[in-house]
Amino acid sequence: MDTLTNILRLVIQTLGWILALLVLATPLWFLVAALGTKLGFWGYEFGLDWMTLETGPKLVLACAVVGVLMGLLLIAYRFSARRWFGVVSLPILALVIAGGGYAGRYVYDGLTASRPYVLDVTTDAAEPPHFTAAYASRRGNAQRSLDYDPSFAAVQAEHYPHLTSLIIEQDASSAFREALLYARDNGWRIGTASDSAGMFEAGAEGLMYGFRDDISVRVRELEDGRTRIDIRSLARQPVHDLGRNARRVERFLAVMGGEADAG
Repeated sequence: MDTLTNILRLVIQTLGWILALLVLATPLWFLVAALGTKLGFWGYEFGLDWMTLETGPKLVLACAVVGVLMGLLLIAYRFSARRWFGVVSLPILALVIAGGGYAGRYVYDGLTASRPYVLDVTTDAAEPPHFTAAYASRRGNAQRSLDYDPSFAAVQAEHYPHLTSLIIEQDASSAFREALLYARDNGWRIGTASDSAGMFEAGAEGLMYGFRDDISVRVRELEDGRTRIDIRSLARQPVHDLGRNARRVERFLAVMGGEADAG
């Protein structure tokens, strides 16, 4: 075996261990970042901003660079020694992981660029459904106030003009029960719920990073016997929700309204 082949063999062995570590560590890094944030071991500034968006791309780039380099060296060794050496599938796996990382970042950047920054969505900007003092005291380290920020109203009206109060041909009491049932079926954590007051408040949590939202639903009987339903959904953290709260309001209105029009 000539000197070049021996050098290639040694380099491939070294890169193989490095690449194996990267292949294992990179997806684990993103998983730990998401779950650690969700479980409250650290804040989103560390888990999302630093671990995922700042450090994560560097690991993905390392996977891609080392994967390509090892692939080229494996091919060179094949021509030099006329046989394969090392784990041929390892650079392929590294490139798949790197491709997934770049695809995820591309999708995230695309969503943040295409979705409006509206962290507080309500069907009634003039008189948004409120939250009780008891609920506010249970929000822990929430970084956004429950007070409605009117600056979101114009943005919502531009991008989500259909998210307005829902008027239905149904008595208020039964509509309230249906709204409460919908909330429970969708995993909302119910706080205060009062049929007589026609309101309930709840919390919802995302799957990965555990970003939490606060929800308030108000059901009122109108003078003509119909019922008006309003909902408000807002993010607790000042992080782009990628349209999450708007989608929640939209689905709620669609289910509660059936064939009725929101207006």
